[in-house]
Amino acid sequence: MDTKAPSMLLPAVIAGGALGFVSGLPISNCACCLWAAGAGLLAAFLYSKKCTADGAEFNTGKGGVLGLLTGAVFGVVGSVVNSIFSLLTGGLDIESMREAIDANPMITDPEAADQALQVFESVGPMFFILIFALIWIVLGVLFAALGGLIGGTAFKVAAVPPDTGGGWSSSPPPMTPGGNEPPPPPPAAPTDPY
Repeated sequence: MDTKAPSMLLPAVIAGGALGFVSGLPISNCACCLWAAGAGLLAAFLYSKKCTADGAEFNTGKGGVLGLLTGAVFGVVGSVVNSIFSLLTGGLDIESMREAIDANPMITDPEAADQALQVFESVGPMFFILIFALIWIVLGVLFAALGGLIGGTAFKVAAVPPDTGGGWSSSPPPMTPGGNEPPPPPPAAPTDPY
């Protein structure tokens, strides 16, 4: 008598796609891990509403699974959006890389900086886009799963068995005016003395 659980795909696509897009924008991609956790939490909220309407159960374990699915959508959308903006704005050309390396106070060895630039020139920007996308997807899945676990705990829904319309009733017997006394017996039929 278990109620069939609704599909997790729609909440995962809505939450992962929307927040993945926002996190891929250059102005907000520095907080991509927070966006991913928020996507998992939002997907859990949307899914709990659907489970409540359908009478299905939603718990922490299902929240984690939903978060994994949401994180995959989040990572793909976020990395594609970020890669498009990087290519359009020229963020992956050799001069931009040289300026970023020269401006970094952590890099003190000019020979290591030249080797890094040679590697970048030899493999091209697409290699770095693919590596970056893979990292984005992995982080998205991990943090969205965490958000899904939190959401599964916060928005827990108990299963409601479907009403079959017949059979045994679980409602208590009707109360009589006297409290807990049994109801009076029905009136006796008159007897015919003849």
